[in-house]
Amino acid sequence: MTDKQTNGKSKTKQFDSIVRDTLANTDLEVVLTEYKREGQEWVLRVFIDHPDGVTLDHCGQATHLVADALEENDPIATAYRIEVSSPGVDRPLVKLADFERFLSERVFVKTHKAFEGSKKFTGTLLACSAESVRVLNEHDQKEVDIPFELISKATLKPILNFS
Repeated sequence: MTDKQTNGKSKTKQFDSIVRDTLANTDLEVVLTEYKREGQEWVLRVFIDHPDGVTLDHCGQATHLVADALEENDPIATAYRIEVSSPGVDRPLVKLADFERFLSERVFVKTHKAFEGSKKFTGTLLACSAESVRVLNEHDQKEVDIPFELISKATLKPILNFS
């Protein structure tokens, strides 16, 4: 991992802490905070959720609150852009509560290293615990228990029908 990647990851944690503290007393859920270089600029991307769905007003409210908090307590001097949005249909699954909320949904899970002969699993989320998630893998119709520590990325993977 390069210094820039390490720096980006540690800065993401700092930003995430500020964002979560800032939005803690609102009805907005912080799904994920990313801080990464895109082209020539850095972007702080905050994905939020709301029990009634995310509106433009929610995004505006979160942007204003986060910008004000960072104005007072910015962890870096480098210029960056703030983007706030809904997590989208391919919502990231980050914490145990996310997996519990979306049991029986179609998911995509990617692991850090090969597990049960693969690094990518797509299928129905059958169960979850503090140790693992169980997915009915569409590829071979087998159930696989994937340890949380091996998961590098997990998202909802709905089938969208436009007809």
